[in-house]
Amino acid sequence: MTDIGQVGPLNGLDATGVAGRVTEAAAAYRAEAQSASAPLSGAPRWAEGRDRVELSDHARHLDAVRALPDVRMAKVEAIKQAIAAGTYESPQKLQAAIEGLLRDAAE
Repeated sequence: MTDIGQVGPLNGLDATGVAGRVTEAAAAYRAEAQSASAPLSGAPRWAEGRDRVELSDHARHLDAVRALPDVRMAKVEAIKQAIAAGTYESPQKLQAAIEGLLRDAAE
C-alpha cells in the first residue's frame, strides 16, 4: 500500500489540505485494490458489507427515560406543602395519580 503520511498532527494543513490528503489516499487505495488479483465489484472493500444497528429493549427504555421532562420543582414544593397541611390526599387525586402511573408505565 502506498504511504499516506504520518498519523498525528496535521503538519499545518488546513481543512482543504486535509480533504486533499484524504482524496489522494482514497485514490491510491482504489488504484491498488483494482490492481490486486481479486476484482472489486465497483465498490471499495470497506463498503462491501452493510453496517446495521440493533437497539436492545434496555437501550429503548433508557432513551424513553432521557425523553422525560425535567422535574418541575415548584409543583413538587406545592404538593409537599399540601401533603403537610393534609389537603392533598383525596380519593379522586389518588385515583388520578394511580392512573397516571399506570399510563406512564405502559408507554
